[in-house]
Amino acid sequence: MKHKKPGSVRQHIAKYTAITAVTLKETLYHRNKLISTVFISTFRLIMLALIYKYAYAYLGTTINGIDQTTAVWSIAIYHILLFTQFRSIFRTIKSEHQKGSLEVQLNKPYNYLVYKCFEQLGKGIPNLVINLVISIPILIVLVGPPPALTPLLAVSALLLTICGTLVSAAIYACISLTNLWIEDAEPVFWIVDKAVLILGGAYIPIALFPPRAQTAAHFSPFGAPMFATKIFNPNFAYEWPSLLLMQVVWIVVFILLTHTYYKATQKVLAINGG
Repeated sequence: MKHKKPGSVRQHIAKYTAITAVTLKETLYHRNKLISTVFISTFRLIMLALIYKYAYAYLGTTINGIDQTTAVWSIAIYHILLFTQFRSIFRTIKSEHQKGSLEVQLNKPYNYLVYKCFEQLGKGIPNLVINLVISIPILIVLVGPPPALTPLLAVSALLLTICGTLVSAAIYACISLTNLWIEDAEPVFWIVDKAVLILGGAYIPIALFPPRAQTAAHFSPFGAPMFATKIFNPNFAYEWPSLLLMQVVWIVVFILLTHTYYKATQKVLAINGG
């Protein structure tokens, strides 16, 4: 394994930002794939909005203190923020390991996992922006505008979104390394990904969960990436500090875990020759 010379913080930031910029341009170039991805996401949101509209018409105006508008917008936030998540890192690393190109990239003058995270960020930004532009007007027509937010709560939601993105990057980067240790790591990804989907509130808002499930979503790392979906909950003004603290805890835990796992993986690949 070649020794990598440390660079300045500014050099590292410029290098990884350039990676995001290049990937962003590539994503915008492949317009058909971009359009199809956004179309599928928008269609899913419309279907969910209609389902909840009819469900609330049958069950009543509120469920667990959550009305139809709040429920739909909470789910919408999940599917919009899905583009800021790092799920595809797993299959990217799996593919590169199977092709035998991973060892070469580990010898490059950058951190491989950080590289992949910034690469994924470049892929997700166009989808996120276009989805916001398309989905918000459609949801306003279908279920009405979202509940009003104070400036403080808006800033709190932004912090939860940023920290949730970091939690997601750390989690998926960590489990992606499992591809290099076992023959088929797909079940590991499936379990983690579905846990994030359920505890993040992809199809049922966390506020509608039973108490024990809500506790699991609050304290487990799998609910942490999507805490921003709670922005319209009645108790959000009191909950967001503890939610933010939980995210910071999981960021630290998974960064340390991923760093240790990454170093061990590098040693194994160096010994075995990839």
